[in-house]
Amino acid sequence: MRRRILSIFLAGMMMAATAPAALAATTEEINQDAVFLKQQERGTCTLASTAMMLRRTAMLNGDETWNQITEDSCREAFWISGVGLPYNFSYGEMTVSRDTLPGGEANVEVLIDVLEEHPEGIMLHAACVPHGILLTSYEDGQFYCADPSEYAEEGIIPIEEAWGTRIENSNAYWYVTSEVAQPEAEPLLPEATVTVKESLDHLLAPPLSLQTPGVDDVLSLTAR
Repeated sequence: MRRRILSIFLAGMMMAATAPAALAATTEEINQDAVFLKQQERGTCTLASTAMMLRRTAMLNGDETWNQITEDSCREAFWISGVGLPYNFSYGEMTVSRDTLPGGEANVEVLIDVLEEHPEGIMLHAACVPHGILLTSYEDGQFYCADPSEYAEEGIIPIEEAWGTRIENSNAYWYVTSEVAQPEAEPLLPEATVTVKESLDHLLAPPLSLQTPGVDDVLSLTAR
């Protein structure tokens, strides 16, 4: 009996060890409107933007509970009342740190390089506004973001449509320092193929019943 229980236990352990890990999300999946949040109250733009960054990080790492990351759960985990975001903090296994920007046009190249390393995006802050947004990507000369402000459109928008925060007037950003998987490649659709089973000459040939009889056929019919 003990051997049987031990065998079942070992078999279960082997199945768990060989079970496939959850796949990282695709770029299309982390860009869905449902991933992004609007701030719940005035003064929590950086909190909501960080929550969106962590949601995308969890999705890329194959965490199916990513939608449980909310402004409320982040407030309980690391928000400092009356102060805001700490410079360094953690949420579960994810860790986040802050860095400063040189300012002005010099921010452009810095942020392009940062986004190349962070597909989950970064929390970009402009203290002069003040307002924080999730900077998501840089494509074809354009920065894109998700703005938690009620005055901005939902989902991903060009940064020029965000409320106040711009690349040049930003002074700092928060980014994930723990491991983040790269987006899963989009599945390729099979190429459509057509197989021609009959030659064109065969398709154009008239049916046997309509074909003109040959000389031999005529002689044969005459002989009858």
